[in-house]
Amino acid sequence: MRIKQIRLTNFRNYDDETVAFGDAVNVFVGSNGQGKSALVEAIYLLAVSKSHRTARDGDLVRIGSEWCRVSGDVESEKQGEVELGVVIRRGGKKQIEVNRVKRQRISDIIGHFNAVVFSSADIRMVSGEPVDRRRFMNFEISQISPQYVYALGRYKRVLEQRNALLKEKKQGNAVGMLGALDEQLVQYGCIMVEKRAQYVEDIANEASSIYSRLCDEKEKLKISYRSNINWDSPSGTNELRMSFREALESSAENDMARGTTTRGPHRDEMLITINDMEVRYFGSQGQQRSAAIAIKLAEVATIEKMTGERPVLLLDDIASELDNERRKRVFDIVGGNGQIVVTAADISELPEDVVCGAAVYNVKSGMVEAI
Repeated sequence: MRIKQIRLTNFRNYDDETVAFGDAVNVFVGSNGQGKSALVEAIYLLAVSKSHRTARDGDLVRIGSEWCRVSGDVESEKQGEVELGVVIRRGGKKQIEVNRVKRQRISDIIGHFNAVVFSSADIRMVSGEPVDRRRFMNFEISQISPQYVYALGRYKRVLEQRNALLKEKKQGNAVGMLGALDEQLVQYGCIMVEKRAQYVEDIANEASSIYSRLCDEKEKLKISYRSNINWDSPSGTNELRMSFREALESSAENDMARGTTTRGPHRDEMLITINDMEVRYFGSQGQQRSAAIAIKLAEVATIEKMTGERPVLLLDDIASELDNERRKRVFDIVGGNGQIVVTAADISELPEDVVCGAAVYNVKSGMVEAI
C-alpha cells in the first residue's frame, strides 16, 4: 500500500500544493513551522478522515479561508488506484469523496488506505490519561474495521442521551427509558469491547518484542486491555453482554445520583507496563518514548497481518523524540519494507543508510520542493 500523490488546498499553511512520493523512503526537511507536520497530518487524514493533532476540524483550514481540501492518489494490491478526498468547511459538515464521488458516510473512506503515524503527540498515549489510550484504540481500530466506526458513533450518541436523561433526575420517567438506552449501549458497546480486546492482544506481543530490541533486551514491555465492566476477554459474546447489562443495572442508582454513566467502554483502559511498573506513573521520558514507538511499529505489523498489505509509516520529527542509537534501531526494525515518510529539521539527524536512495524534499512556508 502506498500514496502516490497528495494535493493540499487551503490546508494549514498550504495554499495550493501538490506533492508526489517515491515508493520507498521519503524525507521532508525543513525548519519548525514550515509545514512538515501538516503534510504528515494530511496523509493520515486520508486514512481515517480525522487529524491526529487536533479534535477540531476547523483548525485544519488555512487562516483567512472558509474551507480546505485534501485529496490523494493511493494504491493497494486489492483495490488498485483510488483517489480519496476530504473537504472541510468552517462550521460545516465534513465531506468525503472516493474517486471524486461524494459519499454520505464518513466511514466510507475506511479501508482504502492505511497509515500509521508516530509524532510527539503520541507520547500522550503512554504518559497521558486513560482517555488518550482510548483515543488511540478508537483511531487505529477504525482504520481496519468499518463495523467499529459505526458502533463507536452509535455508542457515543446513545451515551449522550443516557447522560442527558440521568441529569434530569426524573426518577419516575427515567427508569423505563434507561432500560431501552441500556440495551443499545450493550449492543454497540459489546462490539467495541471485543474489537478493542482483540486489537490490544494482537499488538501486545509484537510491541514487547520491538521494545526489547530498542532497549537492548534490558526491559520488558507489557500491554493489556482492562475492561470497565469486569469482563474477561476469553469469555464469549453472551457472557460479555450479560456482564455489561449487570454492570449497568448495578450502577444505575449511582449513575442517577452522579448524573453520568460510570460503566462501559468509555471508561476502559489500556494498561502499559515496563518491568511490571506502570509507565504512565513510573516510566522515564526515554522509556515512555520507546514504548510509544514500539506500539506504533507493532501497529504496522498488525495492520499488515489483518489486511494483507503493509500500511504507510509516517515518522514525524523522530529525531526530537529518540536518541541517535534508538533512532537507528527504529530504522533497522522497519528495514526496507513498505513506504515511509520521515520529517526532520536537518537531514543530518537521520542515519546515512536511510537517506541514501531516499526521495528528499525541502519544505518552506507551505511549499515543497524535491532536492
